[in-house]
Order: sequence, then structure tokens, then C-alpha cells
Amino acid sequence: MDVLVYGIGGKMGKTLLTSIQNTEDVNAVCGIDVFADPGAFNIPVYKSINQAKEHFDCIIDFSVHEAVFDILPYAISKKIPCVLATTGYNEHELQLIDTASKSIAIFKTGNMSIGINVLSKLAQAAATMMRTADTEIIEMHHNQKIDAPSGTALMLLDSIEKARGKSKHVFGRNGLTGTRSTNEICVHAVRGGTVIGKHSVMFMLNNEVITLTHEAESKTVFANGSINAARFLIQKPAGLYEMNDLLQE
Repeated sequence: MDVLVYGIGGKMGKTLLTSIQNTEDVNAVCGIDVFADPGAFNIPVYKSINQAKEHFDCIIDFSVHEAVFDILPYAISKKIPCVLATTGYNEHELQLIDTASKSIAIFKTGNMSIGINVLSKLAQAAATMMRTADTEIIEMHHNQKIDAPSGTALMLLDSIEKARGKSKHVFGRNGLTGTRSTNEICVHAVRGGTVIGKHSVMFMLNNEVITLTHEAESKTVFANGSINAARFLIQKPAGLYEMNDLLQE
């Protein structure tokens, strides 16, 4: 499988390139990055995907959410599947992704880790059994992460709401907030140091607390997850896929 690495100059892009180079059946044929020095890589690197000359079977994007404006028109015109491993998409961008998925296969998830997706399922199951529990989500990342809350935290929030129905969303607390309402889920974002990613979901009942936690110890987890997603995707017809689809196969 030949892959184009979008965002190759970033931390995740470089991690992905290393993972691909250590994987026998996958080959990185070129990369895209507006800011990267092309001379720093042993494969061709371009500023825009429209400059790419190589043939590739799939695009893996670990850049920024605005990249969809460069990636999707090209992918649609060439009928190339895309793994979108970026978070922070706004409503307009999500609509573009949904529309594009009518023409090409797209894999999009809030987190490429298998463990996180298991955590999401566990949180949904716990929410089903403890519908009255006060529920809080705490996410922790390094001090260079630019969006908050994380896409993973929002994914966990969505999983819990699938079990309980729509809730009141609170993002952090400050000042005289009053007592906690019974139908709220609060998401707390912690930023500092070099933390790869840690997510916890707390279910608080009278006199007892259940906490589900996942901690990523290496960015390689996300890189390998995206490679698995690419393998899964190139066999699929047009549509919007997520990690649950991969895990069920």
C-alpha cells in the first residue's frame, strides 16, 4: 500500500513516517507540508497536494483541520480514500467531509488509538447502567496542543449521550456556578509538559466513584492506528467510516 503523508513536518507526521518505514507492506511515497523543509526527508515533499506527482492508494492526514480544503477536492477528483486523523473541525468542515464521503471512502475518528475506542465503549456501557451518576470528563495533553477540549473528549461525550440522551454541556467551571445540575456533563482540559494524552471519565454516585482512564504512552499508538485505518479503507466503497467499523471487522 502506497501512502501520502499530509502534515509530514509535524510531530505526528514524522512519527507516522517512521512507523510506515518500519512496516513491511506500507510505503510512504511523498508528503505534504506548507512549512517543512523538503530537504529534510528522503521522499518528495510538496507545499500542496496538487503538486504531488506520485501514485498513492491512500492519504493520511495529521495536520490541521483547515487542510480539508486542500485534500478533499483532490481526493474526490482522483477517487483516493482519506484517513483524517486531525481534530478541531468546525461545522462547515464537517459538512464538507460528509459531502465528500458520498464520493470517496473517508475514515474519521476523534482518536486513532484502539484503546481509546475501547474506553469509549466502556463509558457508554457504564452510562447505560448508571444513568443518574454525575459524570465528568478530564482530558490532559502537552502544552503545544492548540484545541480544547480534545476531539477524544468530545468523542467520549458523544458516546455517553448515546446511552443517556442529550445533556447540558459544561466546559470547565469558574466563579459562582451554583449547584451541579443532574443533566450536565462537564469536560475539563488540562495542558502541560509533554503529556501524550490522558483521558478519564468519572461516574460519581453517593459514596462511590468509578473512574475509567486511558493513557497513551507514545504517539506511535496513533500512527499505527492510522495505518490500520488506511488498510481497512482502501477496500471500502464511498462512505464515512470510524474506528468502530474497523474493530467490528
